[in-house]
This record gives sequence, structure tokens and C-alpha cells, in this order.
Amino acid sequence: MRFAALSTVLLALAQHVHALPVETDKTSALDITLSHLTDTRIKAVVKNSGSEDVTFVHLNFFRDTAPVKKVNVFKNDAEVTFEGIKRRFVLNGLTSESLTSLAAGETFEDEFDIATTSDLSSGGPLTLRSTGLVPLVTDGAVTGYLPYRSNDLKIEVDGVKASRVLKAIKPLDRRALQTCSDSSKKSALAKALKNTVTLATDAAEAALSGSSTKFSEYFGTTSAATRKVVAARLKAVAKEAGSNTATKYYCEDTLGYCETNVLAYTLPSQNVIANCDIYYSDLPALTSKCHNQDQATTTLHEFTHAPAVYSPGTEDNGYGYSAATALSSADAVLNADSYALYANAIALGC
Repeated sequence: MRFAALSTVLLALAQHVHALPVETDKTSALDITLSHLTDTRIKAVVKNSGSEDVTFVHLNFFRDTAPVKKVNVFKNDAEVTFEGIKRRFVLNGLTSESLTSLAAGETFEDEFDIATTSDLSSGGPLTLRSTGLVPLVTDGAVTGYLPYRSNDLKIEVDGVKASRVLKAIKPLDRRALQTCSDSSKKSALAKALKNTVTLATDAAEAALSGSSTKFSEYFGTTSAATRKVVAARLKAVAKEAGSNTATKYYCEDTLGYCETNVLAYTLPSQNVIANCDIYYSDLPALTSKCHNQDQATTTLHEFTHAPAVYSPGTEDNGYGYSAATALSSADAVLNADSYALYANAIALGC
């Protein structure tokens, strides 16, 4: 269900986090140089500016061949709606297909067209920026994060030309597609949805009236306004997990983006969620370990991405415990993994 009415305080917070980001003095381990090629085509040069060799996950990042968010696109200081996918991947047992290694000082390039994942038909001046945290990997496991930051790239877009660019993902016929034809997967997803209701409900209660120290660990503040936002989003997730009326949730890969290491993905612009095979084979229904992944928290994570569940939908600002807990409060409240990790922590008493 959509939560259309927000208090003035909550609306102000939502508007703040969607505004053009301000500069910070963080030192990046990966430097991104954005440049304009032609029309809406962009080139990114990613450089390891540190003194050590690094290996990181490039899913949801440059070098990912899927229609993922590589840059934030702003027009008149407001972010243009992203129409691609957000993917959740495993934290352990990562294989080489999803990893990039860069020696100190080494670079790689990536070229992409921003009009494939955003409606730029109105044309005009745009500002592009890429900033965040990319998961650092050691021996196939996420062990930390690398900050990255780009230059601000200002371009002028011809709306007519942009409108002719083919979209990466076409609108789905929500009536024709069957959500689940595999009985085993259907049963597992039903169990995950039931567990998600419990996890999200308990986490929402904790966000409102539980330990302020625990809340601050995951969301970087004890602000009453932020606690209300987090609780409201978690309550909305619980409601959707129990009704599945705002999203279309597929138990299998309906769009074809379940490559190696990917657990599930969301298409926020169409409020579509799909699970991948390893969601069932690699994850327990519920984990007994703090900050580990399972089916229920993965489903919870994906629901937070969908704006029809609660608007605005979340981003993937920080992946895994170390990155998620390093975020600013404004970024954490819009970070999908922060909700999954917090719900796990409340359930297990982490």
C-alpha cells in the first residue's frame, strides 16, 4: 500500500535526502572520472587511488552489464527517476564473475547511456554524479568497503534524441505474467513472506520505542523524526509482505538478471521483485547468526526498494554491516540493507 500522507517533518526529511548531495571531505579509495561522449552516452574511468591492490564487487557498479544505477542524474537539483534494477548479491562465496581487481594506480573504463534507464525526453541541463561505498572482497567474502566519488559532470541533453534511445527494460504486462509456477519455490517464498511480516513488525516496534543505542548503530541517529520514518517504512513492508498488493513478486527470474552471485532484484519504477535460484539454494529461511543473510531479510530488503510499498524507495548506499553502519543518517534511512540488518539484529538480539 502506498503511504501518501506524510507529516511535515517526514516529508522534509524525504525531500532532503533526494536533494543534490553536498560535497564532503571524505577521501575516496576509488576515484571516478565522468566524461561526456555523445548525446546521453557517458564514460567513467575508475581508478584505484590507494596504495594497495583491491578486489571489489562490481554488481550495481561500473562494469555491471545490467541496467543498474551507475550515476545519479539531477535536473534542477532534483534527482531524475531511475528506471533500472537494483540487485542483491551474496556476501560469502562470491565468484570471479562479479569481482574486479585493481592494482594500486590501475584504472578501468565503462561506457553507458543514461537515457536507457531514465526518461530524459524533456531535455535540458543535467548534472551527473557517482558517490558511495563499494563492497571490498577478500577470499570471496565481503570484508569491508571502499568509498568512491566522482566529479560533477554537467551536460546539455537534446530531449528529442534522448526520447529515441531504447529503454533497457520495457513495461511489463502485469496481468499476463504468472508470479510463480514452481511449487517448491512458491512454498519457500510464502514462508519467507510470513517471516518478513514478523521481522518487519518487530523491527518497527523497536524503531519507535526500543533501544536508542541499537537504533543509532544502524541509522546513525536517535532523532524521533528518523525513528518514525524507519518504523513507518518497516510497517509498510510488513503490510505488503502480508498482502502483496502493491508489488508484483516473482519467485523466479522474470527479467533475466539473475546472473551468478545474485540473490534477487527489484525494478522500482514498476514495483516488480524477482528471486533468483540461489535465493532458495544458498540462503536459510531464517539465519541464527547476526548480520548474516537469509530469505526473509532478503525479501525485506527488496520490499524497501519498491516505492509503492513506501515512498521514496530505498537505495543500495552501503552493502553489508560495515558499510551500512558507516553511512550518514540521511543515507542510512534510505539504505535497503540498513533495514535488513536492523530487523535481523532485533530478532536475534545482536
